[in-house]
Amino acid sequence: MSGTDERIRQVGLVQSFVARPELGSVFGLAIIVITFMIMTSISGTFSAMWTNPIGIQAWVELAAFVGILAIGASLLMIAGEFDLSIGANIALAGHSFALLLIFGVPVAPAILLTFVELAFLGFIIGVIVVRTGLPSFIVTLGFWFASRGFAVFLSQTLLNQSRLSVKPQLKAPAGGGEDPTIIDNLFAFDKGFGLPFDAEVYYFAILVIMVALMLQKSRFGNWIYAAGGDPTAARAVGVPVNRVKISLFMLSACLACLLGVLTVMTSGASDPKAGDFRELHAIAAAVIGGCALTGGYGSVIGAVLGAFIFAIASRGINFVPFIDNNMFRVMLGLLILGAAFLNQFLRNRVLKG
Repeated sequence: MSGTDERIRQVGLVQSFVARPELGSVFGLAIIVITFMIMTSISGTFSAMWTNPIGIQAWVELAAFVGILAIGASLLMIAGEFDLSIGANIALAGHSFALLLIFGVPVAPAILLTFVELAFLGFIIGVIVVRTGLPSFIVTLGFWFASRGFAVFLSQTLLNQSRLSVKPQLKAPAGGGEDPTIIDNLFAFDKGFGLPFDAEVYYFAILVIMVALMLQKSRFGNWIYAAGGDPTAARAVGVPVNRVKISLFMLSACLACLLGVLTVMTSGASDPKAGDFRELHAIAAAVIGGCALTGGYGSVIGAVLGAFIFAIASRGINFVPFIDNNMFRVMLGLLILGAAFLNQFLRNRVLKG
């Protein structure tokens, strides 16, 4: 007697690979890399982009910056929600952190307080979405305006300036006391591992591993898929859908906070325009990476690959002098449309078996 349950459909290796949501982004990344390798070879800038440390740093750091936001965006999209406020929250976090430093709060407590503020903001957004039933697109669009406006309001009201410089507060004091450079080494990976990358690259690598494992191996990861796939059925089997979604909005806000604080620590200043349009870049990376707009389908790895596609196309076009830089937006638009069509096709194939 066979030990295999005949009611369970056997899935082959090829079919299992085709069912992966990040498949489209794998092909997209291969196409983008090959395309820019060819174009930079023709223009004589191949080494400047692909082997020169400064060239590599340009697109790797952009991929990490967008990728950190795309992690939050992809989790929310899998859960059936959007967050358009993440770009503005970078500016709000940066300004809040800078103001705390300017008013004498030590670096470490200022970092902690800024994360508490942004986590609470994410909590408020999540509660409004799940309690009112309003589309998260509308709610977070409102907070996009509110967060960026509140950041400018704070700095203009308290200091009568929009851009805040905190370089004096981040220098080691001559007479002793807390040395902010210690925090730089611990939190901002100052000269981390002897590599020429900013801190977001290291956080990006850590977050990708942690979140990918959580999504695939934990009960909470299953809850995220269930919350986006069929919330009613998920609630019926005991999934705390509301709490899952609220926690994801809080995570998204904290990821924006991380980038806002790191930007201030590495540049020594906070700009109210920080993170402008990054929410769209993050969502684009998630869509290119295979996340379905209807929820219940997608992966963090796909969003990561989408971030690299975005970064290589964005920075690579600067290394190709015979192509106008404005064509990047055309290329990104075509990538999003192509990825959406491919993801829909693959998802339909999976659903039909």
